[in-house]
Amino acid sequence: MTATPRLELEGLSKSFGSFRALREVGLSVMPGETHAVVGQNGSGKSTLIKILAGYHAPDRGGRILVDGAPLPLPARLRDLRAAGIALVHQDFGLLDERSVAENIAVGAFAVRRRSRRVDWAAERARAAEILARLDVRGLAPDTLVGGLDPAQRSAVAIARALRNQRPGEGLLVLDESTRALPKDGLEDFYRVLRTVVGAGGAALMVSHNLQEVLRVADKVTVLRDGQVVEAARDAADLTERDVARMMLGRTVTQARHVREPSTGGGPPVQVRGLRGRALQDLDLDLAPGEVVGVTGVAGGGWEEIPYLLAAARRARAGRVRVAATALDLARADSVDCIRAGIALLPENRIAHGLATTLTVAENVTLPRVRQHGRRFAIGRAWQLNEVAAVLRDLDVRPRRADVPVGQLSGGNQQKVMLGKWLAGRPRLLLLHEPTQAVDVGAREDILRAISATARQGVAVLFASIQPADLAAVCDRVLVVRDGRVAAEVDEPTEQAVVESVYADDRASAAQKG
Repeated sequence: MTATPRLELEGLSKSFGSFRALREVGLSVMPGETHAVVGQNGSGKSTLIKILAGYHAPDRGGRILVDGAPLPLPARLRDLRAAGIALVHQDFGLLDERSVAENIAVGAFAVRRRSRRVDWAAERARAAEILARLDVRGLAPDTLVGGLDPAQRSAVAIARALRNQRPGEGLLVLDESTRALPKDGLEDFYRVLRTVVGAGGAALMVSHNLQEVLRVADKVTVLRDGQVVEAARDAADLTERDVARMMLGRTVTQARHVREPSTGGGPPVQVRGLRGRALQDLDLDLAPGEVVGVTGVAGGGWEEIPYLLAAARRARAGRVRVAATALDLARADSVDCIRAGIALLPENRIAHGLATTLTVAENVTLPRVRQHGRRFAIGRAWQLNEVAAVLRDLDVRPRRADVPVGQLSGGNQQKVMLGKWLAGRPRLLLLHEPTQAVDVGAREDILRAISATARQGVAVLFASIQPADLAAVCDRVLVVRDGRVAAEVDEPTEQAVVESVYADDRASAAQKG
């Protein structure tokens, strides 16, 4: 007897005017299965998730079935809860000033029958029961969420999603849910997920991290241009290169930065005595045209470096010299740094890098409005020239300047943010996780653009926890441990970077043994 799929999509399509984001998409997720959906930015993954969340209604003719029963479309929250569908988004959507129990219960508080007041004792007991079911230990229901580490926050988000589900039932939809987690928090997330699926539940996950997909998923479905091009492939039979080839329709070749004579020349960027919360007295020279990587374990201080150099965070001490400009970073602000030719690409593009309600053209040109505009007129010719170059050189899709950035896929948003600063021709480009949560095709484009920028004489500092990215573009990599540079990798390869990052851990383990 064949089991009934926990989730079944039949002929789902979605049109926005003349553009078809999805075309007759179908897939099945079985009980006890984790099924991954992958594809390039713009392939239709986000549209699919938004249909499952009830944000979009599909075109006529498509169906969603849960345990064999049709789901009313467009789905409403009460329909999703009744069907056992729960979503965990990439930002988790938690309230920092509220407790674990309050976050788990939000939107579905238990109330006393007569007084209609929230039964907090029942809510705390319910939260404890769900956390115990997920085998989450050491997390009290009264704890404020704002003080939790990323792995604990993810557990609270999953617990909230499973609040109304019975063990062994329901579907957990994970939309880039591990994006905000550091490497040392992933294992706890995976353990909780295995607990849910192992009890008979099911999970549908969307992720750009192909290593994660092949480690966690049982089945993999690939979307390209809104269509399923590979359906329910066994993850155990695939490699990352296999999946990348299916996503792109071609074989992926690993980019490798080769240092070439730059066209810029000039003195090196000099950093002296840079100190932050964890970082201690960093001295660093970056030559024009050089790409220097910084990495380490989470919390080691390397993550601060781009923000301290751009005055996005106040340094406790330190100076930077770019060409003829010297800045005291304990006193300088971000405007001073921008004027000196320092540009920052932050990790969180939505919160700190883009104005999502503004158009592509407005985002790209915003930093230079004062420079090119006049008192009562911004001017359009320079704007059109800048945005046209960004759209062309970074292959932003759709290639339209008038589209709000919030409507672009994540990879194309990242390209717009990078293009915004490259258009200003910086002297020092600071990058923090520039390929995070982008697909393999966008990653190639971004790394290629970084290498091309260096060849034009720009000094680049590339902060990342991704060994493959560091090996692909960096001339050398600094490993920061406990706030100080502990090692330098002169010829970066993935293996060399990983070994340098965790060398201290292995040495400590050997000493204990």
